[in-house]
Amino acid sequence: MILKITLIGLLAGVIGTGMGGVISAVFKKNVDKYLSFFMGISGGIMLAVVVFDLMNESMEEMGIAYTSLFVLIGVLITMYIKNKLDIPSDLKSGYLVFISILLHNLPEGLAIGSSFISEESFGITLAIIIGIHNIPEGLAMALSLVGSKIKIPKVIGFTLLAGVPMGVGSFLGGCFGIVFNSLMGIFLSLAAGTMIYVVLEEIFPKSTTLHCIIGFLVGTIIVKCI
Repeated sequence: MILKITLIGLLAGVIGTGMGGVISAVFKKNVDKYLSFFMGISGGIMLAVVVFDLMNESMEEMGIAYTSLFVLIGVLITMYIKNKLDIPSDLKSGYLVFISILLHNLPEGLAIGSSFISEESFGITLAIIIGIHNIPEGLAMALSLVGSKIKIPKVIGFTLLAGVPMGVGSFLGGCFGIVFNSLMGIFLSLAAGTMIYVVLEEIFPKSTTLHCIIGFLVGTIIVKCI
């Protein structure tokens, strides 16, 4: 049963974010030409996920005060990681987006695993929903990586790798659902803080045009529609 839960969670994560990476290959030739627009889409998707999903769910778990505290901690941790990353500055935004999606997928995996324990059919349904939901997130990450001049095969590899924590989270949720459910709000708010910092510090300052604003609106609509 635990192996089944882990595999379903892993597939939901890898296929979801991986499809976002594959879709980004279609836009590769136009990323340089319309970089502000695509970075706006990336930022819009990430901020919409933060506001509509991560912080909302975290507040339901542990209230506004603790959510705000751990979002701030997530921001500070991301600042520290950025300063310690020994890679060229033009690549940092792409790698930071990758890290933020990694952190985001862990609590989603925990939700899948713990749902399976309570009712298997609900766990499967949730895995499908989260897998579909991960497609725009994978696209956001992929577009950021492509914009950082990383080659498409490597970008797709990163998007597939970003789905792995969902399998880990599903395993932990299946084994220790009650324990990790109590920490769900913390994981969600830390991921939210990471994504907020990446968008406001790395993505939007590089794309201050009308195209970025239009892309932001498109990204937000994508998340709400999916």
